[in-house]
Amino acid sequence: MENEVVAPAAAETEEKGPVLYNPKALSLVSSLTNVFSWVLLVAFLGHFVAQIINLQSMLAQQGMTFTNLLSDPAAIAYLLTNISNPIFIGIALFFTLQGVSIGLNVLMEIDLKTE
Repeated sequence: MENEVVAPAAAETEEKGPVLYNPKALSLVSSLTNVFSWVLLVAFLGHFVAQIINLQSMLAQQGMTFTNLLSDPAAIAYLLTNISNPIFIGIALFFTLQGVSIGLNVLMEIDLKTE
């Protein structure tokens, strides 16, 4: 009697759903991706604003204006690498994550319509 194998009930296996496709998990990942994309965009915008404030304080310490800064090629390179690139990367990541979120929602809708 100790070696009896108890088979799981059929109702238990049906509640778990398909092994490779779980709509609840897919919905959770889609929602988390959407929220994470917004958090990421806000973080990159915060970094952009912090860089602008830092640049203004550096210019004020040296007695320069922003127009004087644009005449120096090294300053333009600094602006492009430290200020422009992070905001473009943030926007690209935002759109990529939003696309993933929308794509997962579309996948769920297609599956629901075919059933």
